[in-house]
Amino acid sequence: MNNKFYWGIGVLFILLIIGATVFVLVKDRSEMRQLEIELEALQKWKEDRETPEVSKEDQKPPEVSKEEHPAHGHFHEDGTFHAGEHDDPIQPPSRDYTPTQIQIPDGITAPEVIKAWERLDYIANNIWEWGGVPSDRAVELIGILMPPPDGFSGPTGHRDGEETMDLLIELDLLGDPRAAEVIAKYMCDGIIGGRSIKSMLVEMGVPAVPYLVPYMLDETRSPLLRSRAIEVLGRIAEKHRKDLEGVVEHIIIPRLEAILSEEEPDYFEGEDAREALARLK
Repeated sequence: MNNKFYWGIGVLFILLIIGATVFVLVKDRSEMRQLEIELEALQKWKEDRETPEVSKEDQKPPEVSKEEHPAHGHFHEDGTFHAGEHDDPIQPPSRDYTPTQIQIPDGITAPEVIKAWERLDYIANNIWEWGGVPSDRAVELIGILMPPPDGFSGPTGHRDGEETMDLLIELDLLGDPRAAEVIAKYMCDGIIGGRSIKSMLVEMGVPAVPYLVPYMLDETRSPLLRSRAIEVLGRIAEKHRKDLEGVVEHIIIPRLEAILSEEEPDYFEGEDAREALARLK
């Protein structure tokens, strides 16, 4: 009986020791976990202190002040903004030119013929009416090509017709009607010939006519060179007869008929006059 009692007391004592140990371990783990949580919270608080929170207002892009950048202003190449107009605004290409002088021949009294010459003068003074693109490069090329060089030398003084033709082609491609005077002179003065230069003038159309008519009428010029103007005028007149109004009926056609009425017209001038007249009759 006594032995059982002592064994019971012993077992109970052992259980108490085990329970106390378990209680201490569990309590220590709980405290350790609590300590870890507190350390994490402390670390987060420290980081938040070192990195201030950016508000939504601060995250918005800065607004451009109307006072800082007025409605009327400009930026310079360095990116700075300046109020008012630019000191050196970009200017559009100039359309300025000196019109060819149209002189009514002496002895003309018929009103319809005078009106035709006045129409020719109007065209000479209003070449932009038929379109075209003003070009600073065209002005530069005209300055290079005019006045034409003596003989067959190129614009830079070299005897190079290919160089001259390259410049004329570039001038033509710019679409500036002021090129008509230059191209007509190079063709009718015999500096450059061929189908290409004639086609340039035909494509220019009406603005080229005031520059070609004087060459057609110039009795002091070689018939061969006059024939170039006749051929081109015939082709332009066929395409733009309405715009030319009485120029075809009272200036071009009478000259063609006069050439063909000669007893022995020049071969080239006669052939071109005959072909042009066939286009216009």
